[in-house]
Amino acid sequence: MKKILHITNWYPNPWNDLEGIFIKKQFDLFKEVTDSQIVNVQVREGKKFFEFKHFKYSKNEEGYFIFTNIKSSKIKEILTTLLLLCVLFKKKYKQFDLLHFHIAYPLLIHYYLWKKLIKIPVIISEHWSAYHFNFYMPKKTKKLNGIKRIFKQNIPIITVSKALLKDIEEFSGEKQNKYLILPNVINENIFYFKKNPQNEIPVFFTVNNWRKIKNPIPMLEGFKKLKEKNISYLLIIGGYGEMIDNMKKFVIKNKLEEDIQFVGKLNEQEIANYLSESDCYLHSAVYETFSIVIAQALMMGVPVICPNIPAIKEYADENMVIFLKDNNGESWKESLEYFIENKTKFNRKQISEKIKDRFSFSKIKEKYIRFIYEK
Repeated sequence: MKKILHITNWYPNPWNDLEGIFIKKQFDLFKEVTDSQIVNVQVREGKKFFEFKHFKYSKNEEGYFIFTNIKSSKIKEILTTLLLLCVLFKKKYKQFDLLHFHIAYPLLIHYYLWKKLIKIPVIISEHWSAYHFNFYMPKKTKKLNGIKRIFKQNIPIITVSKALLKDIEEFSGEKQNKYLILPNVINENIFYFKKNPQNEIPVFFTVNNWRKIKNPIPMLEGFKKLKEKNISYLLIIGGYGEMIDNMKKFVIKNKLEEDIQFVGKLNEQEIANYLSESDCYLHSAVYETFSIVIAQALMMGVPVICPNIPAIKEYADENMVIFLKDNNGESWKESLEYFIENKTKFNRKQISEKIKDRFSFSKIKEKYIRFIYEK
């Protein structure tokens, strides 16, 4: 059995127990089939110039943090690399057969330098949509050259979708020859088909970390238009984030308080409970590299309405998902109406069985084991 050290910049921690939760789910599965440990190596914003903290999460999970009030991204990259090297030496890196990095930047920004010092095989797992958006910078920004360099060193890469692999290749300008498409892990013990809900009016559910990129306002405009046509419904919104206040203001301004409920931050079991009672799950983001929550909904057999996202089409079809024609209020209204009129066409049990077969633990384990033993 290979001995692997997993290294991540994003992981559940004392300040946010949901940060990078999908990486923890991956690690929990990987450690079943390999001798694995994980370290969370991160430079975080702090009030002081420099502060170091270490936490032991479990027998094989640790967090190493530098807190700093320095704003310079270059200095933070250097601090991340120095902290990483210190952790590798502390963990006696030579005992490991493989270093598995979850999300390449900023952990591997200086890999081209230190790989000559630490000569152990490296692989990358990627989840990040930032490559699709060019890190929200102009394409020829020199600042991005260091990130692009990571993917020019022939490092084997695991991505959650073909769409993400394409994003990385277009971003870096480099064809990736050693890769594996491996979906995010979905907890089959929580997300599974339970029942067909018997709601008097259609119940819709959505949950997210509501940032601007999640683009919720067109979705809400669609519900406003339904209300104007005297179509009854209930929308339940879970989650938190910078857009929540704007969403609540929209609801109040348009007198939708009786039709739209906010239920706050939710854990996996709570999300599953709401899904089981909902007729349809809604996803408003214009782009995703995979979307765990859509996969969770489909694992439970819950149909989905979302924008036309390539990564979703890799595992879902029109028998499961209604893809928006355009991501605006009118298109949302049309798709919501279509679902209300045709919801009996969606066979929840069949949806669940098809998705479960694709995302089963056994298949993900098998693919991962085969990939790492080729390295």
